[in-house]
Amino acid sequence: ASDVYKRQFDKNKRERSRMIILICDDDKNCLSNEEKYIRDNTEAVPECFLGGKELLKRLSAGTEDIAAVFMDIELDNSENGIVVAEQISNLYPDIRIIFLTAYSLKYCEEIFLTGKNLVPFALVDKQNLDVNLKRAMDKLRTALDSDKEKSRIAVTVNSETFFVEPMQTLYLESNAHTLIIVTSGENKSVRSKLSDVLEAFPPYFIQCHKSYAVNIHHIVSYTTKQIELDSGVIIPVSRKFSLSVREKMLRHECGI
Repeated sequence: ASDVYKRQFDKNKRERSRMIILICDDDKNCLSNEEKYIRDNTEAVPECFLGGKELLKRLSAGTEDIAAVFMDIELDNSENGIVVAEQISNLYPDIRIIFLTAYSLKYCEEIFLTGKNLVPFALVDKQNLDVNLKRAMDKLRTALDSDKEKSRIAVTVNSETFFVEPMQTLYLESNAHTLIIVTSGENKSVRSKLSDVLEAFPPYFIQCHKSYAVNIHHIVSYTTKQIELDSGVIIPVSRKFSLSVREKMLRHECGI
């Protein structure tokens, strides 16, 4: 009965470090070439779609880890890639749109000058596909690095200031007089109390024990007694924090 609140999350969250590129192109040969280039020459994981409806359905299932959408402009079945891209921008404004076309001059005015609620990140001319894909991916990588830099927070402890990426932080652990910031990379140890450092972190860090606070985005499952993270680590939940953990998890699951 104590495990009645157990919640199993999408196991794909275990692959949180992935960078996903969605490619939508109705030309199967072009789609295959675009997928091959991204798979062979970048660290990204491509997912391929032949039509806009299929792509939008994928996005509705979740946008986590999606770095960009490569969108062909001329699609079959009377679909217009620019219209689909505009729908994506309205629904998911943080996703970067990169257009694919063999007729870049033909569509430049329609894309950039007709007042549509759409600002594409780049345009890839298929006439020289590999070269132009490389340019677009280089630009995307630079933008993602900039996003990563902006996502850092400053934490000051005993007059020492250091920077932490909250999304890459799995949990905070207090051990005696030492606080350990456990990340997906190198850990950081400081002389401080959990409560003092936790104040600097975003609200998606939840305290579940007098010695632990966890990043809600890295939780795979939870019960009234413990939390499992996507790294496989098990974190205890104390009776004092059990109810608040459940409430915050339910709010998170409902998108509140």
